[in-house]
Amino acid sequence: MLLHLKSNKTFFSVNILKVSGLILFVSYLIAMQGCVTNPLTAERIILENQLAQKIMLDLRFYCPDISAAEAEVDGFQCKQPMTKLPKELAQLITDTSLGSIILFAQNIESVAQTVTLTRDLQNAALKSRVAQPLLISTDQEGGRVVRIPRDISTSFTGNMSIGATYARQGDKYAREVGKVLGAELKALGINVNHGPDVDVNVNLDNPVINVRSFSENPQIVADLGIAMLEGIESMGVIATLKHFPGHGDTNVDSHTGLPTVLHNLSLAKRVDLYPFSQALKKTDVKMIMTAHIQYPALDSSEVVNKFGQSMIKPATLSKKILTKLLREEMGFQGLIITDALDMAGISRFFTPIEAVLATFDAGADIAMMPMKIRTKEDINRFKIFIKDLADRVEEQQSMADEIALSVARITKAKQALVSDIVSDEQLVVNISKAKQILGNEQHKAIEMSLAQHAIVEISKTKNVINLKGSNKVHVVFPKPEQSKAMVSYLAQASEVEGSVAKQITYSSLLHYDERTLFSQLNHSDVVIVACDSQKTAVELGGFEDLAHGNIKVEQGPNDSAKALKILKYAKKHGITTVFVSLKLPTKLAEYSQYSDWLLATFDGNTYYDEQTAKFVAPSLAALTDILFAKQQAKGVLPITLK
Repeated sequence: MLLHLKSNKTFFSVNILKVSGLILFVSYLIAMQGCVTNPLTAERIILENQLAQKIMLDLRFYCPDISAAEAEVDGFQCKQPMTKLPKELAQLITDTSLGSIILFAQNIESVAQTVTLTRDLQNAALKSRVAQPLLISTDQEGGRVVRIPRDISTSFTGNMSIGATYARQGDKYAREVGKVLGAELKALGINVNHGPDVDVNVNLDNPVINVRSFSENPQIVADLGIAMLEGIESMGVIATLKHFPGHGDTNVDSHTGLPTVLHNLSLAKRVDLYPFSQALKKTDVKMIMTAHIQYPALDSSEVVNKFGQSMIKPATLSKKILTKLLREEMGFQGLIITDALDMAGISRFFTPIEAVLATFDAGADIAMMPMKIRTKEDINRFKIFIKDLADRVEEQQSMADEIALSVARITKAKQALVSDIVSDEQLVVNISKAKQILGNEQHKAIEMSLAQHAIVEISKTKNVINLKGSNKVHVVFPKPEQSKAMVSYLAQASEVEGSVAKQITYSSLLHYDERTLFSQLNHSDVVIVACDSQKTAVELGGFEDLAHGNIKVEQGPNDSAKALKILKYAKKHGITTVFVSLKLPTKLAEYSQYSDWLLATFDGNTYYDEQTAKFVAPSLAALTDILFAKQQAKGVLPITLK
């Protein structure tokens, strides 16, 4: 069959987008009948193209030389990062008219490699029947959740550190951080950022949101979320408010389970929904991401899962939440994208095709990561997946009409994106520009300024002034690289102050011998102990990676107990104790009685700088300045401690 739709620009023209999606769909069919003898065949191809436009695939790993069966065998999963676009994956994008791609840390090695990868992805999409660019997205929230390597980008100290500056700086840092994140993503060829997170973290035990939230205060979250969104979008990148209708009061990670929020309707409006409603009133919101949570006050209706059991509909699959509430009541006209459908909150209960159909019926425009592409066999499986979706949609005319309207929204969002094939000559120019933007001095200065303004001093006893006169310091952080970074900053500060410490030793909570550690403490004036809670799947990669062992949790659940034991020992032996919380500073009643100085940084991420051969951590550099009285702790806690 000879079928070439690239010339059919009217389907995606700005003028046609001004009319209803149904007229758009009919006009496209009429145009197609001039090219194809069988209009039903044309209609079917159009539907399959539309469905592919509504899918966002994850291509982080690809193993062309193994079978799909081998890729699923324990110990032999596909772990080969896709950093260069293979011909068969380029052809998949072209053949199916795929609409969106999400990139992860595994896809990104360097500036030049990433710019080349995104160029190749876009060129493949522009050669498709619909000739539409891809939405190429990533999770670059800043702080704990970043996908661009920290040594080549500007990753910042995260949302809660921004929240800690709000009392004195307002939305300054939210807006500046948004601009930097947007500029660096744009330079790499990434046009969608899945941030800012506007969940209101009212649960100190929340394992998945935590310091990814700006605050427990809905107004602060709204103000900072709007500022960061506007900063990102001012650079030409689509920002994403997440996770609707609100993931802030959960004690289950939706990557590994299905959380339930038990707020009543009044509380939902005053807390969880408030940042979204304010953003919709005050700024141009282009994309909102769903949450895999049950929220009975917003929708208590039930659905039968793949085990034949009735359960409350997750928000991602709820028409009452996505269409009636978000679209009709709150007036959102942009794109609704699901959180990853391979997360346990959905995949544990629904098959991929049922999940996609249900979320499309609920009102979602884009289904993220409904299935994996890891082998050549998966390419054919995806094509069959699209055909199976089309078979099911053809059974429901009302759904076909809604899909046409949804594709019109997607196409409208793509109007400002790249629309021309990028040549090799232009690629060289783009790479050069990107290298000047990623992690440049100006961006790093903003990163450092935020870190300096965000650290909170929670308590300090009268006998502790600073560390200038300390000769022997022992450092105990969760990971060795954090301890090494802290030792480096302490040594530099001691030299500048002219009081070089005779001895700076370190341990880590990850690997240490208690007898050796206590012996080192016996010869120390000060011990600096830092604690963090266990990392979650979203920080490390994703649910698939966690389940298959592609990523490893490097911190154990007993870190807090270890830290407390060290503090108790030091306090008993008259050693000055400094405790640093790298996440939400919980259990402070326990720590405070054994800590002479207690601070919160909300971040402890490090990276290795090959030029200086040292570990770098902006939050720890700022912490050192405070410990040596070069700076005062300026942050204000954006949460209430219990």
